[in-house]
Amino acid sequence: MPDVKCVECKVKFHVTPARVGTAKFCSYSCRGKWRSKNWVGKNNPRWTGGQRTKTCQFCGKKYGLRPCQPITSFRKQKFCSKTCSDNGGYRRKGEEHPNWKPDSRRNDRRGKHGSWARAVVSRDGATCVKCGASGVELHAHHIKSFRDYPELRWDVDNGTTLCFRCHWAEHTALTANGVNSGNILPGNAGDNPEPSSGRKPVEGVTTRGRAYRRWSGNCEWCRTFITKRWSDAIGKSHLFCSRSCAGKYKAATRTWRPMKNQQNANGGNSPRAPCPKGMI
Repeated sequence: MPDVKCVECKVKFHVTPARVGTAKFCSYSCRGKWRSKNWVGKNNPRWTGGQRTKTCQFCGKKYGLRPCQPITSFRKQKFCSKTCSDNGGYRRKGEEHPNWKPDSRRNDRRGKHGSWARAVVSRDGATCVKCGASGVELHAHHIKSFRDYPELRWDVDNGTTLCFRCHWAEHTALTANGVNSGNILPGNAGDNPEPSSGRKPVEGVTTRGRAYRRWSGNCEWCRTFITKRWSDAIGKSHLFCSRSCAGKYKAATRTWRPMKNQQNANGGNSPRAPCPKGMI
């Protein structure tokens, strides 16, 4: 087999006849050493001009590359901050989005109901405003109809806390809102037997009003009274009233792990310093 001299270490190495004209290095290590010395600045085939500053497309302010930011993400960056990105960026919504599907089932989902209900029940101290019951299943009831007042659906002031019995009585006060149980008694007495105290389903009727457990306490950060379903609280060591409080708590209690292979003056691992604050 023919021999070729390594460009970096000048040692000859064997190559196949097909690689005689292209082989330059005996190993990846030699290739890396040669490139670290010769592919510098303009000599690098991926040289882009050395630009390290940009102009924000929204406010026109000059901003530069942050110490911890990769050059690849800096090249794609268009705005100097999150505020400028929210104000100047274009967000495709609804029919303008390329993935818009007019017949998608997600269009009718009530995604805000959970957060709205938690805010209403927490505001009322997890107590029914009609009978004063607590420690039972509680519902967030719309004062003005959900169907007739769509602009007030997620307004906390349009909600009130009712226990499952008071809530059921509220919606079955009118015959039009009742549910036919299939066992009509004289005078329509007990026409709607729900909720069932034993949580046993009645034939022909859904099992609404079944009891379940809740957790009531204070936000770990701001100490605001909150109440959540037991399934949302079980297994969690910390509970918060909002994502904002959760983020503040994590930032205040965050601990930095030491960097690998870095020793301080005392011979121990020195903690890793956080990335300097700057523009994003």
